[in-house]
This record gives sequence, C-alpha cells and structure tokens, in this order.
Amino acid sequence: MAIQCRVLEGFHRVPFSRFTSSHTNHRCDRESGMVMIGAFVDDRPAGLAVVLCNADNESALLESIFVDPSARRRGAGRRLLETTEAICIDRSIRTLRGSWYHDAPSASSIGSLIEACGWSSPEEKSTVHRGGRRVLEHLDRTSRAWRPPEGFRLESWSDLSDTEIESLGPLRGRNEIPLGLHPEGESMLAVSASTSVVLRRDEEIVGWMLNHLIGCETLRYSSLWLRPDLIGRGFGISITIESSRRHLAVVDRLPRLIFHVSRDNDAMHRFVQRRLMPGIERSSRLLVSERVL
Repeated sequence: MAIQCRVLEGFHRVPFSRFTSSHTNHRCDRESGMVMIGAFVDDRPAGLAVVLCNADNESALLESIFVDPSARRRGAGRRLLETTEAICIDRSIRTLRGSWYHDAPSASSIGSLIEACGWSSPEEKSTVHRGGRRVLEHLDRTSRAWRPPEGFRLESWSDLSDTEIESLGPLRGRNEIPLGLHPEGESMLAVSASTSVVLRRDEEIVGWMLNHLIGCETLRYSSLWLRPDLIGRGFGISITIESSRRHLAVVDRLPRLIFHVSRDNDAMHRFVQRRLMPGIERSSRLLVSERVL
C-alpha cells in the first residue's frame, strides 16, 4: 500500500471536494492563503487537509482534515498532518492551530491523531449552539420589547450608507475591536442586512449585532460588539433579542441559526441557559489545539 500527499491545484481539487464543506471549497477558490493537501492511497483519493496560511502571520489554521473511512488506520491521517506541517515550515510559519467540535463523528480520531503527532492538549474555546424557529419563538414570547434609553436608538444594517460603513474601519482602531467582531473580519459571507442591527448614541455608532448568511437557509449570529463603556448595562442582550425578532420575521426563508459563545463570556452563557435552552437543538463544545513547528 502506497500513501502519497501533495498540494492540489485547479481541477485536481475536484475529486477531493467531497472531503470538506462547500464553504471551505469556495474559500479555497477565492482566498490565496488556502492550501489543499490531498492524500492518495494506491493512487486513489483518500483524504484531505485544508490549511489557511497568512503571508503576514507566523501562525496557520488547519481548517479541516478528513480521511475516507475506507482508508483509515493505514497512516493516511498522520501523513496528511506531517505534510501540512512541512508546508507551513517551508513558509516560515511557527505555529499550526486547529479546532473541531467535541461531538463530531471524527472527534475521537482527531484527538488521537494530534496526540500522536505532538500537538497540545485540547482546550475548550467556545460553545456552538444551533436551533431554528422554536428558539426564536421562545425568546420572543419570554422577552419584553426593548425601550432604548434616551439618546440611543436601533437601526437596521440596511439603513447605513456606504460612507457610514466605511467609517467603521477607523472605529476598529480607536476602540481596539478584535477583527472577529468587526465587519471587516468576515470577507466570504454576506451580511444579513435585514436582521443585523446597529446601536447609535445620538449620531455615533456604539454597537452592533452582525449576522451572516451561510448557504441558503442558515443565519449565523456572528459578532456582538459594544463600546467598552456600555458593557454590563444590558445593551448586548437587548440588541441580540431585537436581532432575533427580525430573524423571526423572515424565519420561513432562513429556518436555521447558529451562534458561538466564547468560553469566558459568563453573562451570555447565563442568558443561554435561562432564556434559550428550551429551544436549542444542539450544543457543541469547540476544542482547539496547536503544534509549535
């Protein structure tokens, strides 16, 4: 049995597209930093690793790794991971990171693989919740309409002008907004303009709840940000609820939802437990690990 791994380009990716999600395949076509490494067992496609290598960063992200069930326990997964690490080293990348859900069908296999290859012990990064109409209707029934304090108002993302959207770039620097919470942090998915909301104080933008479209049926509640002096005053929960009500208005078109809660966000974890759990369909812990190269 011969196992070979190599970087895939162009039409050579096609036989391997079934080994990862359509979203990841789309990103590989659009983002220059995405690298697909295919594993062949006896010249047949047997597995795939996808890694995001940023040219201006010393770390890379292992987006996905998968071995066809018929080719497992033959060393293909380990060879894929070793090839990925070698590619990163050639690009002067010092750290390779990866993440996966604790309840994924391949979770135990991934854990065993990274342990054998010298990766760090997995740590919980966040909890990922999934639901649909039931959670939106439950939240709507159990929540009062929000009355913003004087001087504050909510607007739809669709109400922002192009100039105002451009002004959010400097806002990131002034408020030290993490890229993952900023509109510029997601370049591949479209903002759901009808369900995303912006919080203003007078004419200044001081917060938002941004949602993105995943496929044709799923809405991802992506980023909740508030100006630091407003944190802890109930604004975050309130604008999240208002965003969910806008989602409920179009739930026939977007019947699925997904959102992350970071491990350290105690307030949001309490909110989920008290207000959302009756409607949540699945909750998964997102585990992370890394390898210093």
